[in-house]
Amino acid sequence: MIRVNIIEDERIVRSVVETAGECPLIAWAQENEKSPGHCVFFLTGEIKDIIDKDDVFELLVRSTLNCLDLRGIKTAFCGNEALFDGLKRLGFKESARGMEVDIKSFFKPCCSH
Repeated sequence: MIRVNIIEDERIVRSVVETAGECPLIAWAQENEKSPGHCVFFLTGEIKDIIDKDDVFELLVRSTLNCLDLRGIKTAFCGNEALFDGLKRLGFKESARGMEVDIKSFFKPCCSH
């Protein structure tokens, strides 16, 4: 079973991601001793990058959005064009910042019968 942990420790984050300025967070997928991927994001709502080694893109996005939602962030966005197709499939819309989604709407059920 794949588990996703949110990593906030700056020493650990900087060992995975080289970044100047504000230190991001990482949604780190883990299955046994292997990591099938991770998502780099900021508490501003920005998704910076997703490394998907084993078809965990949606899991990483959902985990990231859940973390942001729990911290009161209302909108997530991404300017990394390499991620646009995958984000669009999950319901993100084009915006001035690239791709964007209202987090509360993302988690609402699409329909009920």
